[in-house]
Parts: sequence; C-alpha cells; structure tokens
Amino acid sequence: MGSKEIGSPEESPARRKKLGSWFMESDERRTPGAIMAGDYVAAGTTPVNLRGKPIEDLSKTGGWIAAFFIFGNEMAERMAYFGLSVNMVAFMFYVMHQPFSSSANAVNIFLGISQASSVLGGFLADAYLGRYWTIAIFTTIYLIGLTGITICASMHIFVPSQSQCDQLSLLLGSCEQPKRWQMLYLNAVLYITGFGAAGIRPCVSAFGADQFDERSRDYKAHLDRFFNFFYLSVTIGAIAAFTMVVYIQMKYGWGSAFGSLAIAMGISNFVFFIGTPLYRHRLPGGSPLTRVSQVLVAAFRKRKTPLSSSDFISLYEVAGKRSAIKGSEKIQHTDDFRFLDRAALQLKEDGPDPSPWRLCTVTQVEEVKILLKLLPVPACTIMLSVVLTEFLTLSVQQAFTLNTHLGHLKLPVTCMPGVSWHQHFLDSLPLLLHLCAFSSPYNWPPARGLSTPKGRHWAGSVDPLSCLEWDI
Repeated sequence: MGSKEIGSPEESPARRKKLGSWFMESDERRTPGAIMAGDYVAAGTTPVNLRGKPIEDLSKTGGWIAAFFIFGNEMAERMAYFGLSVNMVAFMFYVMHQPFSSSANAVNIFLGISQASSVLGGFLADAYLGRYWTIAIFTTIYLIGLTGITICASMHIFVPSQSQCDQLSLLLGSCEQPKRWQMLYLNAVLYITGFGAAGIRPCVSAFGADQFDERSRDYKAHLDRFFNFFYLSVTIGAIAAFTMVVYIQMKYGWGSAFGSLAIAMGISNFVFFIGTPLYRHRLPGGSPLTRVSQVLVAAFRKRKTPLSSSDFISLYEVAGKRSAIKGSEKIQHTDDFRFLDRAALQLKEDGPDPSPWRLCTVTQVEEVKILLKLLPVPACTIMLSVVLTEFLTLSVQQAFTLNTHLGHLKLPVTCMPGVSWHQHFLDSLPLLLHLCAFSSPYNWPPARGLSTPKGRHWAGSVDPLSCLEWDI
C-alpha cells in the first residue's frame, strides 16, 4: 500500500478529464489548432499571440529584441518609486508645510501600497488578464498618478501660500497650512501612483522570461542573461532617481522633478506598446488562490482518512502529458508535507465526477508544497524591508538638521538616501561590467570566449561555481 501511495498516479482518462474541466478548458477548446505549436501544447505552456492563438513562427517573436522593450518599463518604475520615496518627504515638508512625521507616514503608506498591491497584480495576471494586459493597465495608472503629482507641484492652486515661510517657520510649524482638499488631492494621486506598481513588479520580470524559447538548448543561459540585465536596469533606475531627479529639482523646481518622472514613465510606456507585435504571451491559468484553497479544504476533509484505507485507489492526476492547470507542466509527487497528499487521495466515494473541493490533482498539491517552501523567504526579509523603508524617509529628516556642505558643494537633503545606493553602485560596478561581458545577449565573440568556464576563470570570474566547474 505504501508503494501505491508514493508512486506515480494511476491513469483513468474518463474520470480525470472531467476533473480538469473544473480548472480550465482544455487546450483544444481554448486554442483551436494548438497542435501546430508542437511541444508546447504537451507541456501546457503554449506561446500565444495577443489574441490568444498559438504562434506559428516563433522566430518572428520574442527573443532579446522583445526583452529590451520590457527593460525600460522596469527602469522607469524603479526611477519613479525611489524618486517619489525621497522627494515626496521633502515636498510635503517644504511646499505643503507638513511636519516630517506626517510626511514620512504618508510616504510609508505609499511604499506599503506599492508593495502590497503587487499581490493583487500577480493574482490578476495569473488568473484573468495575463501579464501583458496587467502591465499595460497598471503602468497607465502609474502614469496617471505621476501626472497628477506633477500638476500638484506645478500649479499654485494645489499648494498653500509660500510667502513669509522661511526655514525657521517651517521648523516651528507656523507656515500657512494646506486646505483639506489640497492634501486630499495630493494623497489621492500619490496612492494612485503606488497602486500602479501592482501590475508592474510581479509581471515585468516574468513577462520578459516568457520571451525566450523553452525548447531552446540555451534557454537557461538566456534566462540568466536576462535577469542580469534586468538587475542592471533596476540599479540604473534607482541611481537616476537619486541623482538626475534631485538635480532637476534643485535646478528647475518641484514641478520639473516630478514631471521628469512622468515623462520617463510615458516614454517607457510608449516603447513597451511599440513592442506589442513582438511579444509572446501565456494564457492565464486560473486563480491560484482558488487552487490553494481547494487543496487545503480537500486535505482537511480527508484528515481522518488513513493512508492504508481499503477505499484508497491512487493519487489523483489528469491523464496525458498536460496538466489540468493552464500554463503549467505536471509536477512529480514528492514526500514533503505529506499531510497535503490527502487532498489528492482518490477514494471510491469520490465517484466519477469529483468536486475539486474534495479531490485535487497531484500537480495542484505540489504547487501548494512549493508555496510553503518559499514562505520562509518573505518571512525572513519582512523586517529588512521595514528598515529600508524607514531609511528612505527618516534619512531625509536627519539630513535636514545636518551640515550638508562638502567644501564648496552643498548636497540637497533629498540625495542623502542615495549615498548608500551610490556606494552600492560603486561596489557592484565590477559585477555589472562582468555581467555585461559574460551575458552578451547577442553572443558577441568576446562574450563567447569569456562566457566559458575557462574564460571566466582567466578573467577573474565573479561566479566561483564556474571556476570550480573548470577546475574539476
């Protein structure tokens, strides 16, 4: 009985095909003629065009050209995120005459919304909209929010009077306070901007990875290179926020500073939409939250069922090579978190047409196991995110009380959080140069030579595993 429990699920096509219809329509219903896409249909990860139909000639879509249209979107989002994080604290203090505590609190709420709403964006992309439409919708919302902030900083009607308000008056809180509707407008457009990040962060990197051919022999190498350049675009966006945007604010004012963020986001949106004919898409796979809930409910219902029960038929899985979950391959059964396996226990009482809230596939159960294995990662980094968030806001307040002169150069208080990022950039500059050399997307001859383990060893590779590979 034990071998039956951990072995490959037995096949019974007539029954399992019905269960698959609870999750998502079959590939034949959803994408007629999908057989033209070859191996992808069998894997359940068929690349499709914007209309949801399989792409006949993959050579005309995807690849590095499509990926580069996506990099700009993440760079602009990082630039806007960090640009608002530090400049909005100073803007609320200097222009809106709010105390530092209120300013920092408002920005912290903005940061929290932009982070927490990513869960919503990822859910919508996986369940209903797909990654492209999620990015397109939320990046437009992001641009609307940035435009609203620019209008607020550019028009005097949206800010209180700045007359007779010197630095001492600011510290004493004796400057004219903003009207309620002025603060309501500013907070509204600020939080709209934060909400716009919901569809960018969880989708951009995954959408970029979708542009590469899974059947290619160099698929993993392309993914490594893509995420190297993705990390580079994130770093460049952050550095631009702490330098270029701060300089524009000092030279031309708050309206120009926030306007530069809106312009950067507008350009990135334009470039992103230009690349639309080149993108490869994946069909939404249904609600992941529903699938997780089904596994937990089904496992709880069968919590008292002994694994040695005579009613136990097998572990449940759909027939064929395709998974019941659209866009996902089948996952082999593992022995981790065995209490969840009860959700896939097929009993005689389940009948020929079981409810997904009582019987789940092995792949569905393994998805939940993978999720549980990943939980320690966010659990261990939550406090780190709290510290970094406070650093972005409170460092501006601390810099206000310091002498920021370096010889004849006076540094603005808004660039103080960027000091650590500049140091981070300088520390990682050799790494970034290595990434550019080793990760050439077009496989230039110098990169081909340095990309080998021997070439990396000769160049002083930043990847010790590759050196170990060559030495062995």
